[in-house]
Amino acid sequence: MGYAYMLRYAMQLSFLEEERLEDLAGFCKTVGIDDVMFFIHPLSLRHMTHEETKPWLDAIGRAKRKLEPLGVKTSINPLNSLIHDDAANTLLEGQHFRLMTDLTGKSAKAAVCPLCPEWRGYIKEMYANYAALRPYSLWVEDDFRFHNHGPLKWGGCFCEAHLSEFARQAGVPHLDRETFVRGLLAPGDPHAYRRIWLDSCRRTIVELAEEIAEAVHKVSPETRIGLMTSMPSVHAAEGRDWHGIFHAFDGQNAAIIRPHLPAYREITGMQYGWDFQAVSALTAAFIPEGTEAYPEIENVPYTLYAKSRAFQRYQLETSLLLGSRGITLNVLDMVGNGIYPEERADKWLSEEKPFLNAVADLGLSVQALTGVQVLVNEKSSYTLQTTAGSSMEELYPRETFWSSFLSAFGVANRFAVALPSQAGAVAALSGQAPRNYSETELRELFAQNTVLLDGEAVHTLCGMGLGSLCGVLQAEWRNVQAYEQITGDRKYAGIQAGRMRPYLSLGDCLDIQYENGAVNVLSNIHLPDGDIVCAGMAAVNGSIFILPYRGHDAQLGLLSPVRRAVIQEFLLLQRAEPTPLMIGTYCPHTSIHEYRSGGKQTIAIVNHSLDVVDGIGLAGGGGYSGDNWTRYSRKEPEGRRTVLRKEGSVTALEGEIQPLSMMVLHREAD
Repeated sequence: MGYAYMLRYAMQLSFLEEERLEDLAGFCKTVGIDDVMFFIHPLSLRHMTHEETKPWLDAIGRAKRKLEPLGVKTSINPLNSLIHDDAANTLLEGQHFRLMTDLTGKSAKAAVCPLCPEWRGYIKEMYANYAALRPYSLWVEDDFRFHNHGPLKWGGCFCEAHLSEFARQAGVPHLDRETFVRGLLAPGDPHAYRRIWLDSCRRTIVELAEEIAEAVHKVSPETRIGLMTSMPSVHAAEGRDWHGIFHAFDGQNAAIIRPHLPAYREITGMQYGWDFQAVSALTAAFIPEGTEAYPEIENVPYTLYAKSRAFQRYQLETSLLLGSRGITLNVLDMVGNGIYPEERADKWLSEEKPFLNAVADLGLSVQALTGVQVLVNEKSSYTLQTTAGSSMEELYPRETFWSSFLSAFGVANRFAVALPSQAGAVAALSGQAPRNYSETELRELFAQNTVLLDGEAVHTLCGMGLGSLCGVLQAEWRNVQAYEQITGDRKYAGIQAGRMRPYLSLGDCLDIQYENGAVNVLSNIHLPDGDIVCAGMAAVNGSIFILPYRGHDAQLGLLSPVRRAVIQEFLLLQRAEPTPLMIGTYCPHTSIHEYRSGGKQTIAIVNHSLDVVDGIGLAGGGGYSGDNWTRYSRKEPEGRRTVLRKEGSVTALEGEIQPLSMMVLHREAD
């Protein structure tokens, strides 16, 4: 099976074309490139005509004949469907497409309304033309969406045709734009216009996917259709139907996805690890099981001036956590310079591939992940309540906090799109996630499981009249300059009565009044003079943990050695079966991911920091000691037998994990 390198490649017609293709062929042989994804006119962001694309398809055909004898597949990556943004472009003569309109009434000059019948006929014809080359895969870029079409405000479409359709669904003769938008974003319980908007967007994109797939597979049934995606929280604001889209694209060969890896330029590993959970891991949780993922390394503005080799290798390794079978490499510039010899990309890509192949062959799947179940829902934008009702960004769900937070603390977790199927699991809710469930479902969740809540989830439960589920009488947001201190003389992380501060000490905290006898207050929030403002972290009825902050505002600000110790202690005291696996030794920003399937176990540990991690103790879980483990790393891609020893309450794992790298342990069923 292995791990595929899929190289995105921009060439320029009649501009050193033959020399560039010779260099490309040599690069493919040296590195082990499996697939080259050719752009069609990568410098054009407009609706090209068939006549304009023909020379590009002819050139791709010439390249295909050169690459096929090397065992390298040929794919096509058109950049445009709805169009990313105007970029000074307009429609060409004869293109009578209806243009996209935003919620203020402003119309684009190139981005189109996806209901436009003329454009729909055009896009089907274009994809049929691309398919005539019989590419291995044919991609739909991430402009296949309603949002992010500059210079529009947020995106669209709120044109007259859409407003007529919204009115029809609302059962009224006419709807003006301002009235519809006001209802769509109205604070409080979602207005009926919210459902109309989300249903309409959801249905339209699936219909388009079906039409494109029909056009492609009529010409080339074996061609796989791939989709690039953006941030899932933003997709939620247009009601994205993840299963519907990929079932629509699925022909004789399964559809594939290119999920966004959250760093177009190099950032810190700490921030990348946080964002990876919120974006890439969430996307993987939403797509249908069996959909093959080939995430994207995108280096803007390209070359090592965008990202170091070390960071790119680190990104490749983290892609394996998604169960990926390969990577799409957008590591060459978009102007046709081809392979930069001074970059030596061939060296690091060649060195990395044996490790990637070995781990990919283990068959990891996000469905096999264990740990705390962080509850998410692709339809959260249907249920969440806005506050100001003034922007589309208010429709973005905020449900990923616990996954990023726990990962930074070394606690295994996974996104769950459904409530726990068995009692005794540990679940986590943040943002307005509780609104996705009925009162009956929530009562069962709290009665049978351990539950972690951030402040916004607690506030949401109170707003639903269900604060009693977590022992809360009332709760009110406070914005104060404060610090947080462990109650009594308790010692955590070697510090007695340890103190913590929210980021810049100015984050909102939730002032919670608890029912008598229900709560064990673990910390208090204090004013600078020492006066207590309200309770901080708390354990309710022994099985509910409350962190009284808005998780989505916290980012890295709530991370603390003391807080880590408190949360890990709480989890280890639970009766969950099994207790979530966690890193028991102090390794900040080192995440752990456990996969169990068919008796097989795999543990992936990622060092997101710039420090060497030397020796790790595994806590929680169970049954990890023994001599039947194989360890994989960059230095040991062939695998090495490893013994894990039980030392007190932890299982000891010896050896180093280098900065920005991953180590994998695996054992087969006994």
